[in-house]
Amino acid sequence: MPKKQKEKKYEMSVKESAQWTLKAIKLLHSLAPGEMELEFANDISNIIFNYVNIYLMARLIDELATRMRPEKLVLFAVLIIVCLIFDQVFYYIFFHIKQYKGIFRGEKKQYMLNKKLTSLDFADAEGQEIRDRFFKIKQDQDWLNMGIDGAYNILESFIGGAVMILGGVVLSVSFFFTKVPDGTKGAWFLNSPLLILAVTAIIAIITKLATASGIKAYNIESRTNDASSKMNRMQRHTEDILKDENRALDMRIYDQRSQIIAMRREAVDHGYAAMVKKYSRGSAGLLRAAQSFAVWLPDSVMFFAVGLKALAGAFTIGAVTQYVQALTRVSDCISEAIFNLSNMRINAPYIKKVFDFMELPNKMYQGSLTTEKRSDRQYDVEFRDVSFRYPTAKNWALRHVNIKFRVGTRLAVVGENGSGKSTFIKLLCRLYDPQEGEILLNGIDIKKYNPKDYMDVFSVVFQDYFLLSQPLGENVGCSKDYNREKAEKCLCEAGFGERLKSLPDGLDTYINKEFEPTGVQFSGGELQKIAIARALYKNAPFIILDEPTAALDPIAEAEIYKQFDEITGDRTAIYISHRLSSCRFCDEIAVFDEGRIVERGKHDELIKARGRYKELWEAQAGYYGSC
Repeated sequence: MPKKQKEKKYEMSVKESAQWTLKAIKLLHSLAPGEMELEFANDISNIIFNYVNIYLMARLIDELATRMRPEKLVLFAVLIIVCLIFDQVFYYIFFHIKQYKGIFRGEKKQYMLNKKLTSLDFADAEGQEIRDRFFKIKQDQDWLNMGIDGAYNILESFIGGAVMILGGVVLSVSFFFTKVPDGTKGAWFLNSPLLILAVTAIIAIITKLATASGIKAYNIESRTNDASSKMNRMQRHTEDILKDENRALDMRIYDQRSQIIAMRREAVDHGYAAMVKKYSRGSAGLLRAAQSFAVWLPDSVMFFAVGLKALAGAFTIGAVTQYVQALTRVSDCISEAIFNLSNMRINAPYIKKVFDFMELPNKMYQGSLTTEKRSDRQYDVEFRDVSFRYPTAKNWALRHVNIKFRVGTRLAVVGENGSGKSTFIKLLCRLYDPQEGEILLNGIDIKKYNPKDYMDVFSVVFQDYFLLSQPLGENVGCSKDYNREKAEKCLCEAGFGERLKSLPDGLDTYINKEFEPTGVQFSGGELQKIAIARALYKNAPFIILDEPTAALDPIAEAEIYKQFDEITGDRTAIYISHRLSSCRFCDEIAVFDEGRIVERGKHDELIKARGRYKELWEAQAGYYGSC
């Protein structure tokens, strides 16, 4: 790709970029109404007080240089002090209110992005491409200050700059019309419109150069930012590892810290350094230096023009102070406005990136039927010739699966790793849709149900279940406002009753010490019981255990399954386990092999059948026998 084309990659037309900027501003305003108004009121009041002080200071200097009247000196001094006090009072009032609303806006913005990520189809949300897009948005904001927050900064700069220019023009307009005495050398030029044209032309040329340098520097930095995504992911990954207490033992036994440090050093020394060399080669720094120098030059031109007329006797010393400060502010604001116009064009693609993410469609059909709230829990589920293949896979994960659950029974799903057991559960919970066949709930295709309503039918304890570092009761009730009596009952039913009694803070005991020093590091078996209590609290008609006890020994696993079987009552329960002995109590066992159900029946029946189940059973029995 040619170099020019790369540079244009981050720019849009002024009209299109203005539309995206306006869209971002409307979104930000909806997140924190009133914050922008406070910010602008703060900026405008600060500018007004600033110009009033310039005017008063000029009058004070004139008084000091001429008549030295005490009453006037005191008046101007008091007015300056009063302005400064009011300026600070207004600033801190606006600042603290704005800070609160700004934090609120930031939290709501992040919540909005997080909510979008978690509401996407599971198949999309767990994919690396979507997660890369999600983290890239944050990286754009943190590193380049680009994105929807950048739109807010641009608008603030435009409004503040417009007020600053207006005030500066009011204070400096007399500079251009004040004549130098006739007969003064160069009076014809200083009193003619040529001075205004010359100053304006010089400033316009310098500003254009500064803007061009800034755009080129931004393009280089933007491409560097894009190329750094992998490096940033590695840095986040290594930081998460270092903070993860579950990895602490491996870290020390195998001295993985040195390995992680080496990974980070390689990312920085080779990845980042090579990337900067490739995209920058020092040019971004030179461009930024040229931009800073060019931004400084218009002020020098203003100083020079004011100095010439002052030396020619056009106005007083106080007026010099007034004109210099007012004109330099006007010059700076015009330069900044032109730069912000370019910055708006550069920022617009980053805004679009955020909205493109927010507008990602859910491809899975969203039905509208509500599931029946049946007190008798009479829910029938049937897989009818279901086949499924993961998006990036060549082979089928499930092929022609047919099975119907009998209400209130216990179904065990067994098979080797990769046989399709967990995929079966994901399809059952409608985390994925099958490419072939259909899954029915009470005779209706589950696609026709409202997804949330349908998922309410299931309580699942996954193999990698996750508990928050929050109070025990909130983990069980999955809410800050939960039924304490119900949570305690579910914990007791899950076999956690005695442990609960021993906890001084009871349901208010924090899991882990991450946020509370008095938190408790529960054992694997205890955490398992808490996860089961959470499933019981939901009180769904279907309860699924998806190999959550894989880390426990066979005796502990069998005990948990037995206990769980006693408390499931009239619910339909599905168990997935590698250990066949833990599933002997089930009413039916479905044996998966290479994505198909190859056998079904009770334990004794399957042993007699001398098929795949018997092979797995004898392999495990032989293993334990050899021990």
